[in-house]
Amino acid sequence: MNTTRTSLFYMANLGSEVSRALLEYEKEDFEKMRNSIMRAKNIIVKIEECPEMKGRTGELEILKSIIEDLNQKKFELNKDQFLDYFSPFAIRLMSL
Repeated sequence: MNTTRTSLFYMANLGSEVSRALLEYEKEDFEKMRNSIMRAKNIIVKIEECPEMKGRTGELEILKSIIEDLNQKKFELNKDQFLDYFSPFAIRLMSL
């Protein structure tokens, strides 16, 4: 597997952190959830630093908003659909 720190790598890892945060939200383990959210926010910063992401910040702003809602315990999306958003990133990364 290619572990070069690209936007693809970070998006796949963001999906893992968001998935973890959602599971912790469901278990009402809010301390662990907040830790996952902090890691997710740090990953978003790394994604924003990737040169290929210049001009593509709209999608990241939406993700940040959703993650902040989760942090405020206001997650109102379909969990499976949200997680499905990240699947292509992980699949593509694993195929490299």
